[in-house]
Amino acid sequence: MNTGKAYKSGLRVVASHSSLWGLFLQGDRHAFAEIYDAHIDDLFHYGMHFCQEKERVKDCLQDLFQDLWISRAHLSADIQNVRYYLISSLRRRLLRALRKDRRYQHRDAWEAFEFEYTLPLENQLIQQETLEAQKRLLQEGLAHLTRRQREAIYLRFFQNLSYNEVADIMSMQVDSVYNTISKAIGILKKNLSLPLLLLLLSK
Repeated sequence: MNTGKAYKSGLRVVASHSSLWGLFLQGDRHAFAEIYDAHIDDLFHYGMHFCQEKERVKDCLQDLFQDLWISRAHLSADIQNVRYYLISSLRRRLLRALRKDRRYQHRDAWEAFEFEYTLPLENQLIQQETLEAQKRLLQEGLAHLTRRQREAIYLRFFQNLSYNEVADIMSMQVDSVYNTISKAIGILKKNLSLPLLLLLLSK
C-alpha cells in the first residue's frame, strides 16, 4: 500500500471535506481519491498504534475503502467530519479482525492488549537534530498511561477529534472521556517536563 499523498487534483478545487464527501457519494472518482489521499496516512498510523500488525492494518484499510466505494449509494450524506467517520470505521474493522484471532479469543488476552502510542516520524514539531531524544522521552512518559488513556490522548490531540467523537469511537460516555484524558494529563505532568507536555498536547 502506498500511504503517501501522491494524488494531485490539478486545477480542480474542492472547498471542504464535507463537499468532497458529497461528490464522492455521487460517484466522483476524483473526490474519492482526494478523500483517500487526505486521510490514508493518519488512518495507517492509527491502525499501527492499534494492533502493530502491518499486513492486518493494510488489509482492513483496503477493505474499508473498497466497501466505501461499493456502498456509496447507501452512505449518509450528513457526514460532517470525514476523519472521525473513517477512524471509527477502521477501528470497528480492526476490532472484528482481532477478535477472530485465536490470540484474542479469551477476555484476559484482550484486556492485556496495548494501544501502542508512537509518534509519527514526520512530526515537524520536533527539530530533526533532537528528534530521537525527544521521542524517547515522550515514549517514556506515555508508557505510564493505560491503553485507554493513550488512545484517548491520541484521538483527541493528534487526530483533533472532539470529546464527543472520541467517546463514540471508544464506546465511552463523554464524561468518562473527559475524566480519562484529565487523569492522563495529570500522569503526564508528573513524568514529562512542561515543554514536552506542551509539545505533546499542541499537535
